[in-house]
Amino acid sequence: MCVFATLTIWLEVSYAERCFEAAVLLLAAVAGWRGPGLVAAALTVIALWGPFQMMAGGSVVPYETSTAALRWAALVATFFLVYAALEDQQLRGQARTWLAAFGGLFAVFATAQAYTSHGSYFWLFPSGQPEVFGPFQNQNNYAAFIELTLPLTLWEALKPGRYRILWLTLTAVMAASVVASGSRAGSALIGAEIPAVLLVAYRSQLFSRGQVAGVAAKMVLAAALCMAATGWETLERRLGAANPFLYRGEMLHSAIAIAKDRPWTGFGLGTFSTVYPAYAVFDNGYGVNHAHNDWAEWAAEGGLPFVLLLAAIAAASSLAALRSGWGLGLVAVYVHGFVDFPMQRTGVVIWVSVLGAMLAAEHRHHRDRRERHSAGDAAVAQRALIAENQLAQ
Repeated sequence: MCVFATLTIWLEVSYAERCFEAAVLLLAAVAGWRGPGLVAAALTVIALWGPFQMMAGGSVVPYETSTAALRWAALVATFFLVYAALEDQQLRGQARTWLAAFGGLFAVFATAQAYTSHGSYFWLFPSGQPEVFGPFQNQNNYAAFIELTLPLTLWEALKPGRYRILWLTLTAVMAASVVASGSRAGSALIGAEIPAVLLVAYRSQLFSRGQVAGVAAKMVLAAALCMAATGWETLERRLGAANPFLYRGEMLHSAIAIAKDRPWTGFGLGTFSTVYPAYAVFDNGYGVNHAHNDWAEWAAEGGLPFVLLLAAIAAASSLAALRSGWGLGLVAVYVHGFVDFPMQRTGVVIWVSVLGAMLAAEHRHHRDRRERHSAGDAAVAQRALIAENQLAQ
């Protein structure tokens, strides 16, 4: 279902997204909502935030808020479903491998499409743009998807085995495709992700330092070759723009002004594009659907409590991601959200839910293992004490 949400992200009509949401919520209703303690409570509040706003009369466009609330509920339901489905450690490892493979093969497909389809989705449906990467209308959304999955693919490349070169090649294609797309933030974040993943692996006890050093050297070579093949002219042109943040500062200024007017309740989830014109400070003839800053947009729509709740969840999952290595894509997308809107599209943000659930399940596994060891040590100590008492008697 998550793959369906990503592959249909290009559709202008909303029926594909509604079908995805209905399927996820139906599964969640059957399977039940099960999550880790405080995180489960926080996510439930997020899922109910839109309905709370509508019941309190706080939404300026109730229909838009209901639509956004349905999307948030589907994202939260996806988290709970993945968390419950991946209790088994072996199954969780297989899921990570499959997601890594999907990300790598998706980048191969997206790159081939960009250079051969003349701007058509899947070589069939014209986009009106000179080139598109996969089903994404926006190169930054594509970059965000790759940011989420690249650490998983690189982590697979660190494992010994006959497929290491294949995983390295896929990782290099992923990095080169983001550069070729021209996404400035995406290219910078991918450039930071690769050494960060290698550093976590280097400091861990899972791989030898020689292994990590060897993979790092091969990664640099493979990425250089792939970038030479795909090119970086679009990125170079965008970096050379007189004002690389043209209009984004103004949109951020407007989003902050909106948030200041209703700091505690917001104007209603999903209502940014409706409220924005009253606060706009420029007019270039185009409509503004998003603030190009996810955090500011959430503050404007949901108020300060809503964005602080999201920030707390992001901080908790970022700590788990930093420890894991393979989950570092979450951190990258949270950062990307300060300069763009990757988490406003279901086909991208759904993978944030999936990765977050994987990390939560991994954390639960390590916690349970520590508790078992502690219980075992306590039992050994108790038996030793009993034996000493018996000897003393």
